[in-house]
Amino acid sequence: GAFMVKNFRSIHIYVSLFFLPLAFMYAITGILYISGVKQNYGATINKYELQANIQDGKEIETMLDYMQKNNIEIPKINEINKERDGGLSVGSTHYSATIKKVSDDTYKITTLKRSIIGDLIMLHKAKAKWYFDVLAIGFGIALFLLYFSGLVITLLNSKKNRKSQYLTIIAGFATAIVVGGLSVIIA
Repeated sequence: GAFMVKNFRSIHIYVSLFFLPLAFMYAITGILYISGVKQNYGATINKYELQANIQDGKEIETMLDYMQKNNIEIPKINEINKERDGGLSVGSTHYSATIKKVSDDTYKITTLKRSIIGDLIMLHKAKAKWYFDVLAIGFGIALFLLYFSGLVITLLNSKKNRKSQYLTIIAGFATAIVVGGLSVIIA
């Protein structure tokens, strides 16, 4: 028993210390998002109108040329993304440019530069590059490890409060189930 508790305590300590920055980030961005702060909070959004007759497939090239001629910051161009509204965009989660056809010879160009809070919310929602998603999945696995090791440490080490510990676990599950159920059932 004592050897197992010591090992779980070490795992618990080091895993929690490693993932501490992610725990804070997820807690803060989750609270902000639920409170109504979305990914474009504090973002700088600029809109430009371009009068041109653009050949299909040349939209991005034309937009970048327009941006260069007008001294507008050009985003990193990794790939071209098709937006839900039919526009085409290039750039990153932090800074992007989009071109969308408005009429036969009118296009709208929009640049979006997110704030640090917006960037963090996008990371929270897994809307950035996959690299952070790997870390986020590791954090999710770590949460299981942390709670499991915490249970082992608590339930094997402290015998005097065993009944109240079990009641607390049961109360936590019951509360989560009832409040979660009410939240999805009630219109």
